[in-house]
Amino acid sequence: MTDRLVRGAILFVSAVGIGVAAYLTYVHFRPGALICTTGGGCETVQESRYAVLVGIPIAILGLAAWITTFVLTIWNSDVARLLTVALAAIACAFGIYLVILQLFVIDAVCVWCMTNDVLLLPLLLGLSLVRLFTASPRD
Repeated sequence: MTDRLVRGAILFVSAVGIGVAAYLTYVHFRPGALICTTGGGCETVQESRYAVLVGIPIAILGLAAWITTFVLTIWNSDVARLLTVALAAIACAFGIYLVILQLFVIDAVCVWCMTNDVLLLPLLLGLSLVRLFTASPRD
């Protein structure tokens, strides 16, 4: 697998992550704009005390992480590759924490949050590990 292909996949996943996180940031400040499945899971999660960490909405932290990942992938250096893996690993660990909160503490599930935490973050980690260990930066 060439570095160019893996970088393209990471950029695509990051762009989707930016979209999801930007939407969640928007609805954090405009709750009425939230589009979700029936049952109120998204609203419950978005309104929980866990939606903010040290005064910063989790969605903004996610948006910053996805933008950083996008920029690091464009940067395309050995340091950027390593930083992307580190960021993805931290984000995955935090995502696991957030999933546990939704399932066992908040007792509600946000489909948008799960898309980020269960689908996008592990995909990012896997791709960034592939890039770190197999793809040549000259490809």
